[in-house]
Amino acid sequence: MVNPMSKKVVFSLGDPSAEKILNSILPLLESKDWEFYGITGNLLEKKITSLGRIEDISATGVFEILPKIPRIFKVRGNLLRFLEREKPQILVAMDSPGFNLPLIKEAKKLGVKRVVYFILPQVWAWKESRKYHLAQYADVLISILPFEREYFKEFPHVEFHFVGHPSVELLDKIPTETPKGCYFVIFPGSRKNEIKKHAKVLYQATSIAVKELGLKAVLLTFKNFKGLLKPLRKLSKVVYLDENPQKGLFLIKHAKFGWIKSGTTALETALLETPHLIFYKTNPLTHFLAKRLVKVPHLHLANIVLGERVVPELLQGELTPKNLLKTTYHILEIGDYQRDQFRILKKLLNPKGGSVLKRIAEIIRGEMEKF
Repeated sequence: MVNPMSKKVVFSLGDPSAEKILNSILPLLESKDWEFYGITGNLLEKKITSLGRIEDISATGVFEILPKIPRIFKVRGNLLRFLEREKPQILVAMDSPGFNLPLIKEAKKLGVKRVVYFILPQVWAWKESRKYHLAQYADVLISILPFEREYFKEFPHVEFHFVGHPSVELLDKIPTETPKGCYFVIFPGSRKNEIKKHAKVLYQATSIAVKELGLKAVLLTFKNFKGLLKPLRKLSKVVYLDENPQKGLFLIKHAKFGWIKSGTTALETALLETPHLIFYKTNPLTHFLAKRLVKVPHLHLANIVLGERVVPELLQGELTPKNLLKTTYHILEIGDYQRDQFRILKKLLNPKGGSVLKRIAEIIRGEMEKF
């Protein structure tokens, strides 16, 4: 039930990693005068009033997103109707630029007073023109990467904050005790289309690796992918991240090495100082378009920030069982070098030290205090 007397913040997010961060920030924002609404997953569904589900809008790639278009428009419609009817004071858009950039434009038209954009579109990688859209419709930009400020210097009217990367702080809380046994971790992805592309190759490589290396395999996945990963599950100990995400991070931290799908989990693996390689396979047409649009030479954010390919990247046709095994032997040789570089990475992503989460919360609370 919406209280017409309460002030309101709406959070728009479309990725589990953004939900994880917001889940950690919410306790720092709670106020009897404010109500929180937004797009939710399992972490947030009981903490804020849901206007849609993350899994309905979470997708990557031009062609992979097509089947989700009806659900995306349904969630977008729910949000817009809420903004028009309830006139919330603040909209906090988190990442997901394909969904959120059009949304912040509509929000301003509908009278939302303050728009905060947190986890900025990667204008440094592609579609730099998006910065003009942000400058026109966002009041506050909260950046988690040290080099993004350069792209927004020409917009002095927009409030810009570099706060550091929340994962540096969140991962510091992972216990350091050593689990029993020697193992490597496999993370095949968090989306159905990714699992379909990766499952067979990972199964073939794992069946060889467990014999050649004498290590156990630990598969980190989600319950709704059980069927797609059935052969690989038979070779591995399985940990379901929707049941215990912290256990997954604990196992990554203490693994001998990891095979990690490119994305947030890859950055977390680097910040946990675990040697690893990354892989990614997408629709060939999506890859063809991306190769021509993307301006950075690396996919892994750790490689981008460090300015060199510290972590091997196996992409598209390079992702074969033979290459996975060959590259695994390589990362076992350079493990100490990777760990040294990952320690440098942590300093680059939180140069001020202290709590990143508190800095983010203070900025949002500062907006709340204006009303």
